[in-house]
Amino acid sequence: MVAMTAFGQDGRPFSQVMKEIDGATGQVKKDFENGAKEDMASGGEKLQALFKEVEEFFTKRDAADAIESAKSAQAAANELNSRAVSETKVGAEAAFAKINGSCKGCHDAHREELPEGGYKIK
Repeated sequence: MVAMTAFGQDGRPFSQVMKEIDGATGQVKKDFENGAKEDMASGGEKLQALFKEVEEFFTKRDAADAIESAKSAQAAANELNSRAVSETKVGAEAAFAKINGSCKGCHDAHREELPEGGYKIK
């Protein structure tokens, strides 16, 4: 359970954005396993848009490090998109690893686990 009640763009719960990122990264991982280059590229596009929402959310909260993480994740998602189709699987995997690194750093700094389960934004 994720208890992030903060709201992002257009009143959309931030937890929904996070769940969509989780789903999209999970799908991209499956696409790697299946060698589905076009699907990986599509996943990169989706992640880029979702991380733009994350950037906007943290811009409203004036959290410079989270904004930078979101921008880094957007750049890596764009890189994933282009490398998935035009290069080797290794290049796309490297871009995907950058996305995961951006997520972890931001989660460590801005997410707090709740005793009853779930998380909240610090």
